[in-house]
Amino acid sequence: MYCREAVKKALFALDREVFIETVERRGGWLLAICYVKSQSQPDFCYQVFLKIKLGTRYFVGHCECPDFKFRGGPCKHIVRAKVALREYLKIKKGVK
Repeated sequence: MYCREAVKKALFALDREVFIETVERRGGWLLAICYVKSQSQPDFCYQVFLKIKLGTRYFVGHCECPDFKFRGGPCKHIVRAKVALREYLKIKKGVK
């Protein structure tokens, strides 16, 4: 997806590199859809799905990047999306 499309749907943006589209709670899990800017392709974002178990450090992520598809482990896009989600939750918690 092009980043200009992700910016329009973004709920939160971190350093113009990570855009959070949705965050929703389902039972004991927190689900988020994020877009992370590609470093190799200008104006292109990879979609990242995050599923975080609340109250623990356990999380599951899936990314559309070629690195994740071929290597399988958590790629840099998943890590960046998790950091952005953590910052978003800090801001949201501070507002309440």
